[in-house]
Amino acid sequence: MMNFDFTEQQQQIAQQATSLAQSLDLNDIARRDLAGEFSKPLFRQLITQGVGNWLMPKNLGGDDLNASELCAGIESLAEHCEDTGLIFALSAHLCACIHPIRAFANEQQQLHWLTKLQQEAWLGAHAITEKGAGSDIYAMSTSATKEQTKFVVNGHKHYITNAPFCDFMVVHLRTANKGNYFDFSTFIMQSSELGIRVSQTPHSKSGLRTTAMGDIHFEQCELPEEALIGRLGAGAPIFQISMEWERVCLFALYLGQMKRQLHKTAAFIQSRSQFGESLSEFQAVQHQLSDMYLNYESARLLLYKAAWSLDKGDMSGVSSALAKIAVSHAAISNAQMAVQLHGAQGVLSGDIERMLRDAMPSAIFSGTSNVLKNNLSTSILKRFQANWL
Repeated sequence: MMNFDFTEQQQQIAQQATSLAQSLDLNDIARRDLAGEFSKPLFRQLITQGVGNWLMPKNLGGDDLNASELCAGIESLAEHCEDTGLIFALSAHLCACIHPIRAFANEQQQLHWLTKLQQEAWLGAHAITEKGAGSDIYAMSTSATKEQTKFVVNGHKHYITNAPFCDFMVVHLRTANKGNYFDFSTFIMQSSELGIRVSQTPHSKSGLRTTAMGDIHFEQCELPEEALIGRLGAGAPIFQISMEWERVCLFALYLGQMKRQLHKTAAFIQSRSQFGESLSEFQAVQHQLSDMYLNYESARLLLYKAAWSLDKGDMSGVSSALAKIAVSHAAISNAQMAVQLHGAQGVLSGDIERMLRDAMPSAIFSGTSNVLKNNLSTSILKRFQANWL
């Protein structure tokens, strides 16, 4: 029998996330959004009050959450926190920095890094994108050259979430030029290493303005062999799995945003009157609210199915691509309808207007919708040929 209820663990994590989100002081969110200012104190508050345990292994005293449980936590955080940029920065830190260490680092690396990251609430950046290698990761040119017992790193990473304020980074680098899957490796390092220069002024963006995005420059940066996560040449699968977790778990924040949006929109159309009637009595308005709820529920089903698939070990990319495309489409569509239903109040500065701007980048990061559709088409045709669809 299928059961769509949260497990006891998911319920506990969701309740914990709700309490944490409601404890945050967000009185300055409008100012910080306008200024494009990330709040590291709020990030540290979330980490030190429980979120730092979420992906920590059991042997290090952590909760060791799976993908379905992490989605429950991130969705609830975003539902009760109007600072979507903060939750985005936190989710990127968890999915693309902490999870790869948990999944691929050796025991010594886990003990050293995960303990420090939790105790000192360090913020992580996941560096893959380059100006000429966004969706085409095989065009990556930033390299790590082996010299005796060290690696020397040179090159540039661009548009990196959390970069301006990060304490450490997980970086994917070219370590060979054989033209195959094994040309890349994954490294972990402190942002203060000699030879690393991180842009201090975040990029100005239309949405997710309270998440800091910046560039990282490497010039003769020397790293010890211990900085390598996994084996030399194992960077591609580490990156692939990190993206699977990001496309699924990080996107749970848009489910939370849509739920918050639905509550606010439903309350507004019931309180606002036009032509002597509540807005909620007009059929056109009723249809838009119904469409918003349909989008939310449909996207949520696909996302939690993708999380369930991740927990089963499915790394085919099909479920995560479907979920990512559906959630980003729903988030943008619902935000547009919420603005329209709120009328003038929808375009004035505030949570409704901000949610539209925060939703727009969702179709671009973690793989653009167009690229994911190309990948999906290839997988679908192969499944048809194998009579597996």
